[in-house]
Amino acid sequence: MLLTAAEMETSISKSKCPECWKSLELCLCSEIKNQSTKIQVLILQHPQEARNPLTTARLASATLKGSAHRVGLNWRSLSAALGHPAEAKDWAVLFLGTLKTSQKLPSLPFQVVTQKGAPVPKELIKGIVILDGNWKQSKTLWWRNSWLLKLKRIVLNPTIPSDWGTLRKQPRIECLSTIESISFSLAQLNESPEVSKALDSIFKKHVESMTLAKQL
Repeated sequence: MLLTAAEMETSISKSKCPECWKSLELCLCSEIKNQSTKIQVLILQHPQEARNPLTTARLASATLKGSAHRVGLNWRSLSAALGHPAEAKDWAVLFLGTLKTSQKLPSLPFQVVTQKGAPVPKELIKGIVILDGNWKQSKTLWWRNSWLLKLKRIVLNPTIPSDWGTLRKQPRIECLSTIESISFSLAQLNESPEVSKALDSIFKKHVESMTLAKQL
């Protein structure tokens, strides 16, 4: 069963905010500052991750006007996932890869490459795809959507760790949350600094609220 973000909202418990999907007492909607972007953003979220209280995909999609947030396991094409026509050659997916494959590429903070690792001018990218879930869930999304193989690949090697801190364990030190990955990628693709500022701000508030809730 494939769900749009809107359909997932109806399955969220009545004790959750239908907009940010956080519990009502931790709702951050008043803190979200909407931003428009030149680069389109498509978030494909694993159904199990959509029910995780720590998920950041919803906060990212609520912040970014025109972004597409889909919950499910597979879609027949990029256009089908987006809901409108799109050319795969203009898009890049945040590449999961492995430690072994990443070591074959130059150790740059941000790079866009072809499937064979050849560099791609970032000015050619009109949209990015983010796979949201833990490592296993993201791999499932990768292998169940073969059209992702047609997209360029974004490889991140951030120089600072995620702001998750000890709240959520990451598989590798260079891994970022979904919202951080989007923020960093859009900044590198020359979006307005205000976009990343808004994403980073809401993520920090999310971490603060979840940390406080954990202590209660």
